[in-house]
Parts: sequence; structure tokens; C-alpha cells
Amino acid sequence: MEFVVNDKNCRMNKIDKIVFFISSPFNQRDYSRFGIETLEKNGFDVEVWDFTPIVYPQVEGVVIPNDPVNYDKHHKFEYKKDFILAIGKLKNVFVINFCPYTPAALFIYRALSRFKIPYSVFMANAIPFGQKRELNIAWFYSKIKRITLNKLFNFIFPLIPSSYLGVHPPAFILAGGEKSLIYKYPVSEETEIIWLHTLDYDIYLEEKECFETSNNTAVFLDEYLPFHEDYFFLSMTPYSTADKYYPALCNFFDYVEDKCDVELIIAAHPRSHYEQLPDYFNSRSVIRGDTINLVKKSRFVIAHASTSINFPVLLRKPIVFITTNELNNSPEGYAIRSFAGLLNKETINIDEEYSIDWEKELCVDEQAYNNYINSYIKIKGSKEKPFWEIVAERLRNYDRT
Repeated sequence: MEFVVNDKNCRMNKIDKIVFFISSPFNQRDYSRFGIETLEKNGFDVEVWDFTPIVYPQVEGVVIPNDPVNYDKHHKFEYKKDFILAIGKLKNVFVINFCPYTPAALFIYRALSRFKIPYSVFMANAIPFGQKRELNIAWFYSKIKRITLNKLFNFIFPLIPSSYLGVHPPAFILAGGEKSLIYKYPVSEETEIIWLHTLDYDIYLEEKECFETSNNTAVFLDEYLPFHEDYFFLSMTPYSTADKYYPALCNFFDYVEDKCDVELIIAAHPRSHYEQLPDYFNSRSVIRGDTINLVKKSRFVIAHASTSINFPVLLRKPIVFITTNELNNSPEGYAIRSFAGLLNKETINIDEEYSIDWEKELCVDEQAYNNYINSYIKIKGSKEKPFWEIVAERLRNYDRT
């Protein structure tokens, strides 16, 4: 008996379109990080669906990207009904879902489940934040005082079985390091883990062959802390205030430049708007969008708890961790101590008198750096290929049936 393959039916089960679901303003950085051109070169039609006005209405029109992009396949949804009409028309599609699993975004997950659309969740950019929180009575009491029914529901929401909410598990987890599977998504034993790496690792792959080191510069990995847009998303008060934070930084930078004979350069946060603000860094160079090259050329790095710490770790640069009185008892302070502890470093409170052993601070613990890479950047043995090339390869071989 001759067996005949129906090519048309086989094609119907293959993925032709990839749609990114996001809930923050789309920009040029996202366009590049999402590998849209790579996916298109691999034969996929790519769209970006933006749910910011629905999931985070408080930031709409308030958080403005400093690098806007004009992508004609970017669609912003302001009403849930329009989304439901649009998703019902999708065929042969896979969704790369960057939206959080929260009550505000539940309608997205339920729609994906209702229309049986396969999707992935993103867990590739984990950091050692909240792994093991220090017991701090003052912090605990402050949280209890601010609790509301809405916050309580947000806390217990991930504990509700997703099947009760009409949510099917994702097909894939896009994972990075060994400890990246910490986020609360409606996954199941049937969810496949694709071991990839952080998105920063793609930048490292492009630049790793060109090593340049200068004894004349040090780099501060800025987090835009008093003004970071995450505070708008979460309706929170910033952990630090500009009138205290920036003078403390500049005083410390003066000390570093004097003791280490370096020029301190600011690697500005990618979403910062320093060009619209006063000169908070006392005429120092503030450069946005070139962090890896600044780190590569530097003698050492000063940091809090930024994901861009990936760069000095990969490039084996010494890292000096700093905190302030304002940050110390905040989640940011816990994160700083977590980073420092994993890399076998102490934290320096720049609001207090400092006497620093620079010989110790400017050492690199190779074993600690290697452990950090495996835990938070890339597991041993995962592919040395661009993130979205690996995803495209898997989706080409994915059968929706």
C-alpha cells in the first residue's frame, strides 16, 4: 500500500506567524532584542501586539520611550473586545508572550487558551533578586501597613490552579541560566523548557572576540533609580530620591577617580532621559546604548543590581557593589547584597565613611563568576548561537497538533 502525505494538511499544522505579546511601550531596543529581523529571515511573519493601555493604563502617555520605532506590524490594543476579535482570526501562529501572569493580564492567557493558540513564557533574564530575603522586621511591618485587598489578591493569584481560571499551560519556557525558572507562570509538566541564555548574551557573542582594556576608565552601570519607569508600572514610590542619591554618587566617584586614577564614565540606563534632566553627574560622560563596549574598555565596574552586570561577569571585569542608606532596607538593597554575595564581594554604603581595600575589590573570583554564568546567564552545554536563531529552529519543527 502506498502511503501519501497530504502536504496541505501538514503545512496547516506548521507555524507561519510569530506574534510578540508585550505590556510596555514598544521601542527600538525591543525591536532589536526580540530578534524580529532574524525571525523574518527564517521565514516567519512577525507582529507585535501591545497591551500596555489595558494592563498598565497608568503608564499610557506617561512612560515615553527615548528610542521610538516605527514598525508597521506593531498593534496597540486599548480595548479587550478588539483583542478578542483579532486573536480569533489568527491561524498557524505561535505567541511569544512577555506579559506577566497577573490578574490584569489574565484575559490574555484565557484568550490564548480559548482559541488553543500555543505560546511561550519568558524566563531567560532572571537575576538573584528575592531568592532568599533577609528577615527585616521594619521592612515586614512597612509592607503589612500598606497591604490592600487588591495587593493581597495579586499575591495569592499565582497560587490559584490555572485550570480553574480557564488557562492552559504554555508550550515552551524560554529559559536562561540554571536558576532562571523562578517566575510564577501557569506551567505544567507538559511545558517544554528550551535552554537558551539571557538576551545580553547575544550582544556578548557579537563582541567577545574584540577585547579592549584600559587602565584609565571605570564604568558605573546606571539604573536610573530615582526615575525608573518600573515605579510607574507598579504605582510605587522610588526607593531613592534624586537630591540625596546623585550627590552621594558623585562624592563617591570623586573618591574613586582620585584613589584609582581613572575617569568615571556613566553607562546610562537604556530607558533613561538624562538629556532632559539637570547635570546630575557633575559633567561626567553619560553614554546610553553602548554598555558592553564601555565595560569592555574599562578597568573595573561600579554597580547596584542591574541585569547589565552580565557584561562585566562575562568579560571578567572586577565589580564594586554600592548601596545607600535609602536603598539599604528596600528590595533594591536586598538585590545588591544578593549580587555581591554570589560574586564573593562586599557592598559599600556610599552614605557612610568609606575606607576601601582596592587590591581586594579589584580582584575577580573566577569560580564565583563561572557559577553566576551557569545560574543566571547560560547553563553549561547550551547552544552558542543567537537566542532567536535557536527559537526559530525549534518553531520550524513544532507541530501544533
